[in-house]
Amino acid sequence: MTTSRPTASRPTASRAKTSTPANPAPATPGAPPRLSDAALLLLGQAAAREDRLLLPPPAALRARGSALQKVLQALLKAGLVTEVSVATEAQSWRSGDDGQRIGLVIAAEGFRAIGLPVPAPAAAPAAGQGALPAAEAAGRTTKQAVLIALLSDEAGASVPALAETLSWQNHTVRAALTGLRQKGHVLARTKDADGTTVYRITGAARADAAGATGATATTGA
Repeated sequence: MTTSRPTASRPTASRAKTSTPANPAPATPGAPPRLSDAALLLLGQAAAREDRLLLPPPAALRARGSALQKVLQALLKAGLVTEVSVATEAQSWRSGDDGQRIGLVIAAEGFRAIGLPVPAPAAAPAAGQGALPAAEAAGRTTKQAVLIALLSDEAGASVPALAETLSWQNHTVRAALTGLRQKGHVLARTKDADGTTVYRITGAARADAAGATGATATTGA
């Protein structure tokens, strides 16, 4: 009598086949980085200032201490800001090896990230002057352009935050918002998580949208 030998079972295709994780979608070339509210506020303030410095931070910025340091580190790593020597502790974000104060200024990519034109290069500062001089008048980023950039962010901006960033009074900000509506911009008014009223541009007249960033602000600038 012949007995059959048991045969070793072969692994099924489903067990033998290892799963391969899907490849992540490649990043879109030239896509602007996603900015947090704190990063947007810091870049907007820096773009509106003549010295282009991110510090001292605006009073409306909630991030302080280590939280602020993380935001600044992320901006530096992304190439949106660059380091320069500064004169005061309030302008400094770290100290160099020789104890020199190091601050941060908004870079060309930082302007592009918040939808602003890159200012024309300014002349080198004279000895004893600040880290960066004011940009040439023809290429200077106006406060009107910064206002539009801040309002174009998905999170929007409140009147106090805009006033702090632009060094305007609250009533000046409200007048500027009215001016934007008159120029064809569509402004939405909503509440944030804290119940604060925020404004956001949801649409703009084509002619005004094309030229707003280059126009000189006429209110409070």
